[in-house]
Amino acid sequence: MPFVHVSSNVPKAVVNTANAIRTLSKSLSLALDRPEPAVMVKLSLDQSMLFAGSDAPCAFVHIRSIGKIDMERNPKTVQSLTATVTEVLGVPADRVFMNLDDIAASNWGAQGTTVDKLQI
Repeated sequence: MPFVHVSSNVPKAVVNTANAIRTLSKSLSLALDRPEPAVMVKLSLDQSMLFAGSDAPCAFVHIRSIGKIDMERNPKTVQSLTATVTEVLGVPADRVFMNLDDIAASNWGAQGTTVDKLQI
């Protein structure tokens, strides 16, 4: 059940948001080898952001997942999502920061319970 939240100072008016969230969803699904129906995307544009002393386009990507966050997979995930953010938002790769969090199933809620209790 991966979740990605992309925050950026890029104006919403210049982004095809429907395409952007679909592309981000597909990218995360492929990077983490998870089915896309389990992926959730949040895209926050028009944010007040400053990076390296500049308000030029930048983005912060926060990925949370139950598993599939590890030293072996993380470089591929970071590369893939950075490329996707560059593609859909026009943010240069050197102005994208990212955090990846592995969340225990007992700390993730869905369908009114925690994921460790679901029959998936």
